[in-house]
Amino acid sequence: MWSKGKATLLLAGLFLAPVQPVGRENPAPVHPMHVSYGRMVLEGNVALLNVRIFTDDLENALSRFHDVPGVRMRFTLTIADSVVPGQIVDSGESDDMWWYLVLFEGWQPINEVSFRTELLYDIFDDQRNIMRILHTETDEYQMYYSVAGAPETHVFKAGD
Repeated sequence: MWSKGKATLLLAGLFLAPVQPVGRENPAPVHPMHVSYGRMVLEGNVALLNVRIFTDDLENALSRFHDVPGVRMRFTLTIADSVVPGQIVDSGESDDMWWYLVLFEGWQPINEVSFRTELLYDIFDDQRNIMRILHTETDEYQMYYSVAGAPETHVFKAGD
């Protein structure tokens, strides 16, 4: 069952089914950094995650897996001792970034989240991941920063 409103979100990696951009004849020039941006909103028993990744980084990562028949995107949310599967509810391309919207549903209000972001660390040595978490009931938010060479588990707790 639920234990002290604790939820654990482990962002274990980014694996996607290959995507061919539509109408892209001249890809945007490569940018000088490798970074992902995540925003998570905690409202009641729902955690909604929006992740954005530069298009050229994603295409570079997918091109390295060209001989693999299928690649997955996996996010795992654990509430107490139970894993709650995330569901990609929307995705798209905006300017020079791909974005994914992932929904996690618990059975009690989520007040504490621990997470580990390891997006594209196995592809880029200089990968940076930024995550912002907002708890809507208290209007509390926090930003977190992770790097490829030293990934860590971060903890957000509303009401501290």
